[in-house]
Amino acid sequence: MKQETEFVNFPKCYESCGGYCCKGFKNANFKFFDGSYVALPLLEKEFNEYKKSGGIIGLEEAKKIEEFKLKNGAILRIFWLHCSLVGLCNPHQNRPLICKLYPFLPKVDNIGGILDFFSASFFDLFYEKSSHPCTLVAQHEDEVKAQLKNSLEPLLKDPLYIFAFRACELLAVYLKNSLKKEFGSYLINEINDENHVKFWQKAEMLLLLRKAWRNQEFYNEICDIHDEIAQIWGEFLPFK
Repeated sequence: MKQETEFVNFPKCYESCGGYCCKGFKNANFKFFDGSYVALPLLEKEFNEYKKSGGIIGLEEAKKIEEFKLKNGAILRIFWLHCSLVGLCNPHQNRPLICKLYPFLPKVDNIGGILDFFSASFFDLFYEKSSHPCTLVAQHEDEVKAQLKNSLEPLLKDPLYIFAFRACELLAVYLKNSLKKEFGSYLINEINDENHVKFWQKAEMLLLLRKAWRNQEFYNEICDIHDEIAQIWGEFLPFK
């Protein structure tokens, strides 16, 4: 992926939402997430390209690196940037992929076909379209998705990104199911007012401690997804 590649073209969309996506998510009911930064995940391949391009001024180094080992011994590494630039990223073209794809990620099959889209941010999962803080979702959803269908085509010829999008989708499903199990819904507008505080606190703990997907069932599913994609494309993750 070329660093200058853009996927969604809505110039100055930040003027209609106050730069919602570039600010840390704040909620008065959160005890630990203070909204002082946005956590941005990059795959190892993407991070290497990001570093080669020079990155963004003030975000040259990863704040944290996580490593996950799959059943076959393959290693997935995630590099985390903690961004508090509130949209003032320089150079702008070096933004991470997650920023360029926002507000949607593609729901894909194992050969890279786009089936649908889902929220690019976990925090956005809690809003329905009409009350969504991002105006691209609330007012321009169809146009954004049409742009992504065209612009994502080259990227979806890479099994690493196919796997990444399928993994993100599975994470979202587990998070939504955890909230639905306790509250009957994962959408805040469908939760009784008296349960709002409890809902947000539960959501924060699920994200902070990763309880929604820290279990054997999720691990088995993510390994199965990897194996299905690797069977078609060949191995795409490194081994130690």
